[in-house]
Amino acid sequence: MNSVVQVNDTAEVDAIVDETDIRTTRHRSLLVLGLAGIAFEAFNLAVLSSGTSPMTGQLGLSANQVGLVSAYGYAATLVTAFTCGLLADRWGRVPLMVVAKFVTCVALLVMATAPGFGQLVLGRCLGGAGFGLDLGAAMAYLAEYLPRKRRHLLNFWQAQWFLSTVIAIVVVLGLYHLDIGLSVWRWAMAAAGALALIVAFGQWAVLPESPKWLARAGKSAQLRRSLRVVYRIDATLPPEGLRVVRADTPAVRWRALFAAGLRSRTLFVNLLIMLVAITYYAVAYYLPVIGVVLFGRGYGQSLLGSIVFNLFGIVGGVCSVWIGRRFGARSAALWGFLAAAAMLLVLGLLFHSLPVVLMFAVPALFIFCYAAGPGTASLTMAAMAYPSELRGRGGQLSAVAQSLGGAVGLYLFPTLADAIGVPTTITIFAAAPLLGVLLCAIVRWEPFAVDAVPAPVARPNLIGEKR
Repeated sequence: MNSVVQVNDTAEVDAIVDETDIRTTRHRSLLVLGLAGIAFEAFNLAVLSSGTSPMTGQLGLSANQVGLVSAYGYAATLVTAFTCGLLADRWGRVPLMVVAKFVTCVALLVMATAPGFGQLVLGRCLGGAGFGLDLGAAMAYLAEYLPRKRRHLLNFWQAQWFLSTVIAIVVVLGLYHLDIGLSVWRWAMAAAGALALIVAFGQWAVLPESPKWLARAGKSAQLRRSLRVVYRIDATLPPEGLRVVRADTPAVRWRALFAAGLRSRTLFVNLLIMLVAITYYAVAYYLPVIGVVLFGRGYGQSLLGSIVFNLFGIVGGVCSVWIGRRFGARSAALWGFLAAAAMLLVLGLLFHSLPVVLMFAVPALFIFCYAAGPGTASLTMAAMAYPSELRGRGGQLSAVAQSLGGAVGLYLFPTLADAIGVPTTITIFAAAPLLGVLLCAIVRWEPFAVDAVPAPVARPNLIGEKR
């Protein structure tokens, strides 16, 4: 039976969301579908990465053109990341996520039918734009739905990322065994496009809009539906609409991210995100080399190697949920950065003398520690850093930071590796996680603490209850 609740202002809506502990099937579906956009980008990138070799052979691409396909995608992500927060605040979280999937679906079909480099770049730019739109909106949406005591579940996004990567590689491997030749990459992208369409309709049909956003947008009917569907609450609202406790003035939103109470938090989470992205590419570029040594030079064997390594990411991502709840996101990031730095130093300094067992174990441990610690904590911290009226812009800034870090990693690693060699480059890249350790040691903010984000002062009033 639904509870009947009198709600008078936006602070009381915040209280309902933050204090109501729900573990329903509907809530779990919100978590999975809300993260589907981020996970789908992992699927998309894994399909593109796995299909690079046959794509290069079929289209006759040069090494420079292959690199430019990825670079243009990140550039498009960076451009749309500057707008995703504004659009999420104006249109709502769910519409932006759905639009992003349709854009990605079109992008994958453009790539799957590409006769050459030009159309391939166009498709990748559209795909990058879709991810840029989705990134800030998805994490803001989930941060606004999870109760305070369940916010550690945001860490599930990393497990879903690596799981999607494995599924994508399995799909490509299955298509490879159908003997469709060099066109395997086209069929894989077409399959990813179909999946994007399914996710778009799933989000549109299942996901109700964020109650916190609806309250501040003055959408009373949708707010009642959202509270009823997810929280089993029949809300009674004032005829004149809810009173907005926190003013949402667009002119001061950007400045508010750097206000006295949030400045260090904003700098911390965005520097953290950049360092995480740079750290990841140090090993991401090295994995194909290890895969050839361990699993053989065939295309099928290299795909199998990628699956094995990414399984450690799934385990680390699942463990991050418990680690975040038990030790906090900041501590998980600090110790994860420390372990990642140690793995990079071992790889770099002992590159030519590592036995086969350690050639497998060291990068596998890197991926596990990365997923269990900083890889997960970075976007989770960004989503938890702000109150609802600033979360869209905060997510926008974190999307920009991630794109910048990814672009730096994608450009610097192959450039340095070509100039000074892979071992020295890996050793230099160990500086990124070490800076992450220093950053986490200096800034003491913990997003899973009770007072991590200023809590609303009001409590919803049950009908007939005296206050």
